[in-house]
Amino acid sequence: MIRVLLVAVLFAKAPRFLGPPVKADAGVPDAGHAEADPPILHPGDDAPMFSGVLHNPESAGMQRVDLSSIVGSDADEPAKAVLISFFATWCKPCTKEMPFLQQLSTEYKDKGLRVLSVAIDKDEAAWPQIAQLVAQNHVTYPVVKDRYNLIARQYLGDKTALPSVFIVDKDGKIALVKQGYEKDAAEFLRAEVERAVK
Repeated sequence: MIRVLLVAVLFAKAPRFLGPPVKADAGVPDAGHAEADPPILHPGDDAPMFSGVLHNPESAGMQRVDLSSIVGSDADEPAKAVLISFFATWCKPCTKEMPFLQQLSTEYKDKGLRVLSVAIDKDEAAWPQIAQLVAQNHVTYPVVKDRYNLIARQYLGDKTALPSVFIVDKDGKIALVKQGYEKDAAEFLRAEVERAVK
């Protein structure tokens, strides 16, 4: 028995170190250095339906939002279009476009646009910062909590560059996909919204 153990030890190979496990995460902070996943949704695709609790129930006037109640055949309060913006507190362009998203929400609400933001911050320590951003930018559109990135993975895949925006039409179809754009959203988004609410 001892002889068998000695032989096994002598001929055993040293374990190979493959490095730390890679954590796939939607909108990882270093997405600029890592390769982002290609878009998983395209214009004409069915938009993944979701519901979620809000970071800003007071300013949005609701506790939670359900996309299927806004678009699609079962919509209770149908909208012509829903603009969905994914953001994180560490994404500077995302936080910078919040006032513009609020402006679009205010300006086009009566024309049938609904704006939603999905906050992908996982760490609860960042949530006060989200509340601060909402207050600073006078955000009245719903900001959905996506702590476990369940919504983000359906729209963005495992890894993507932020900011990312989608427009969903009244039938629940994807009308616009913009992921990891470098332009200021104000340069292209208003024209897309105009087209979506006609």
